[in-house]
Amino acid sequence: MTEPGAFDRLLSATCCPAPADALLSIAAEFRPVDGARASFRLDEHARSLFAVAAEGNPGAAARDLAALLTDQLRLRRDESSLDGLWLDRALERCAGHPLALAVVAAEIGRRAGLKVGICSTACGWYAGIGEPERLWLIDPATDPGPTPSGPVRCHCGHEVAFAALTGVYARLVRDGDEAGAHRAIHLRGRLPVTRHES
Repeated sequence: MTEPGAFDRLLSATCCPAPADALLSIAAEFRPVDGARASFRLDEHARSLFAVAAEGNPGAAARDLAALLTDQLRLRRDESSLDGLWLDRALERCAGHPLALAVVAAEIGRRAGLKVGICSTACGWYAGIGEPERLWLIDPATDPGPTPSGPVRCHCGHEVAFAALTGVYARLVRDGDEAGAHRAIHLRGRLPVTRHES
């Protein structure tokens, strides 16, 4: 089980957490989470990408990862429920918020040996695989959102945690869970400030 207190351990780490670790730690602050089960499922999905990862072709890797997510796992968007923001529940249900689905995609790719990050545009969240002159954005859902356009921003684990906690807070307020909403804001306020140079 991912125990309460995992969030504190992430904050005390010397490096930025993997986005999947951040989302599992956040969920454990609100409910029991079987982190080992989620990890096993991510590992199982990653196995099908080992060969393409070994090829070193980012374009082919992006296509194979997208096919795994949309054709085999058939991930769907769930932008309104609280469960959609919990990584383990998104894996179980094959449905989640675009941020959680992007983290699922990036974590599967990372475990296969690919360099995959979390990216966003004004339109949504994506997994990104790149090379010096090109970036492939992967929308992991079978019901994709708008075509990405405009500036693309890559995010670290702390930024993913900040965005997820903002979503958790909004859903808890909507659902009338004042104590849970206060907890989400408290956790978000403890995240380190990330500074990016323009």
